Amino acid sequence: MQPFKTIRKVFRVISMDVFTNLCAYVMSMYQAYKDNQEVETIVTVEVMSKERARSVAQNSLYWKWVTIIGGKDGNTKEQQHTILKRAHLVRIYQRDDLETAETVIVLNEAKKYLSVQEYERLAQGVARLFSTTKASTKQMGEYLHEIYHFYSAQGLALPQPDDYQWIRGDIKNNTTEQGK
Repeated sequence: MQPFKTIRKVFRVISMDVFTNLCAYVMSMYQAYKDNQEVETIVTVEVMSKERARSVAQNSLYWKWVTIIGGKDGNTKEQQHTILKRAHLVRIYQRDDLETAETVIVLNEAKKYLSVQEYERLAQGVARLFSTTKASTKQMGEYLHEIYHFYSAQGLALPQPDDYQWIRGDIKNNTTEQGK
């Protein structure tokens, strides 16, 4: 018998699609073991109920995307980071946090009294205050999902590691591609 085969997959069960993918993955690992008992595979399922801050993997993927998008648009990482937060993250925080919602209301009210340039400076400054470090894994996942779809619609293919495809529910496409 060959040594243990170690595979680590993390599923954040935020929907029935992700749960279905988790079950399908565990079943496929069991079937692989059953079909080839020369390689012993261990599948460990860890259940966590606590909401956590964004994961290291989410943060790494995010900054990889920021670099790619910034390079395409001619922005520095920090400029692109601020643009993305303003376009996508603020809406998530506005929905989930009363203080953020109030800030956005005040900012929109101030828009009536400021020149376009003054408003843009103020809005960019406010966007810089919103940090991805405060995002939960769920919020960060949603943020990444929105960025991915926004830029996909513009024809920019952002790289995705296998585990992110599982989180998004792309098991069918992923399995099909691996089988070819």
